[in-house]
Amino acid sequence: MQTGTYDLSYWSERARADKPISFKEGTAMLDDLDTHSLLSLANSLTSEQVGDTVTYAVSYNLNYSNYCTASCPICAFYVPMSLKGKSDRGYELSIEDARNEIAKAKALNVTEVHIVGGFNSDLPLEYYEELFSTVKKYMPDITLKTLTIPEIDFIARTTGNSIQEVVKRFHAAGMDAHTGGGAEIFDQEVRKQITTPQKISGEKWLEDARIIHSLGIPGNSTMTYGHVEKWSHIVDHIVRLRDNQIEVPGFLSFIPLKFSPENTPLMKMKKVSGPGSAEKDLKVIALGRILAGKEIRNVSVYWVALGKLTAQVALNSGGSDLVGTAFSEEVFGATDRTEGATIEELNNLVSQIGKIPAQRDTFYNIKSY
Repeated sequence: MQTGTYDLSYWSERARADKPISFKEGTAMLDDLDTHSLLSLANSLTSEQVGDTVTYAVSYNLNYSNYCTASCPICAFYVPMSLKGKSDRGYELSIEDARNEIAKAKALNVTEVHIVGGFNSDLPLEYYEELFSTVKKYMPDITLKTLTIPEIDFIARTTGNSIQEVVKRFHAAGMDAHTGGGAEIFDQEVRKQITTPQKISGEKWLEDARIIHSLGIPGNSTMTYGHVEKWSHIVDHIVRLRDNQIEVPGFLSFIPLKFSPENTPLMKMKKVSGPGSAEKDLKVIALGRILAGKEIRNVSVYWVALGKLTAQVALNSGGSDLVGTAFSEEVFGATDRTEGATIEELNNLVSQIGKIPAQRDTFYNIKSY
């Protein structure tokens, strides 16, 4: 397909057609359209697909451990498992520690508890079951969104269980949804530079997502961008998420995660010089809407990584959700991104751009305006 051939009206019509835009078309569209045209198209599609409401959850992050066997170059959160007991940075929450965290979450009246951590090879399957059931015991009305897909795969491998068995046991213990994290970038060559062999491949991530969704456990889909990838890798990633959703539905949202390089090995190795541009952030949000918005209607703007001002522009460029309040977030916090937000601040952020803020549950049902 030749580039530089089609104008905005063509791509506007193509985005609204029944047949999804292919990878080849997606890369051609990027060449055809300038940034303003791309964002304008995405914004018009947002109005048609989800309207003017911008949602968010009142969520609390609980990170059970930062010990990790993977030690990925894009991560500043982990402490290598080999340093367990030798580093004052490493931790592993006991169930009693978790109860203290739950008390904090309860005081904040959250509707969702988000649980992720490192690949901790010392933790048995029963640890997670007790952790999840403890959260549900003290907060029976919240939604428990737990673990990235690579974490679930890691736990299955290290405990000698199938993905199906692990998910069924976790669901019985209180798991309502998965977090969708760990997707990074699916392209194999890029993935080799930003992860380690302990983390599953992009193909396995998609396969595991299909299994988990077939068991009735939905979750988000993510992409970490702004490091060593090219635009073609971003288009490929979004198209593969969309096609997976068509095959076995279960993704509640698409959340592009801007790579925050501070304190990461990738930054220390000088493979990146700093964070990506705001223009790139906006184009990624727009691509999410144009390429996947029909199948994954909720395109999320993670304000923790983008900052609030860029987030506001992104909500007029294809975004329709702010993810959540992210109380006690530690993974991005490890890269010195420590900006917080109250419910009132998120409401103001949305109202200032002429849109309607709304609190939602994990499954994107509106709870209150």
